[in-house]
Amino acid sequence: MNTEIKEYTTEVSGVTSLSQLLVEDLGSPCLLIVKESRITSDVSSYIRKFFENASFLTALADDAPTLELAELFDMVIPADGIDEWTERLFKDKTKWAADQITACFVKSRTGTVEEVLDCESRAFYRLMAVKNGGSSNE
Repeated sequence: MNTEIKEYTTEVSGVTSLSQLLVEDLGSPCLLIVKESRITSDVSSYIRKFFENASFLTALADDAPTLELAELFDMVIPADGIDEWTERLFKDKTKWAADQITACFVKSRTGTVEEVLDCESRAFYRLMAVKNGGSSNE
């Protein structure tokens, strides 16, 4: 398995078993991209918990994934053009701003509607405070 940690993303290729992700140093990405997968069907409860509790978004770069595999990830993206896709996704965002936005999407994975709205509200005010040079009122 090969891991490439970038500023916004961690790209993992050559994965044969998702359990490899449990012991790999993935850094602190906004988005984990698993690509060039030759993944065998090994979806254990540990794997499900990893994806449910991940502090980042997850994407499977695969043009024809199995349904069981695709359901684990937050999104499925085309296998080609990953660099261009992520460049558009994070365009004009600082890492801090991308982290704030990511936190809202992550919260939507398991949080209640109220928790998601609270996270979005707090992130909005933090982002606006940085943009306007003021305080976030938190």
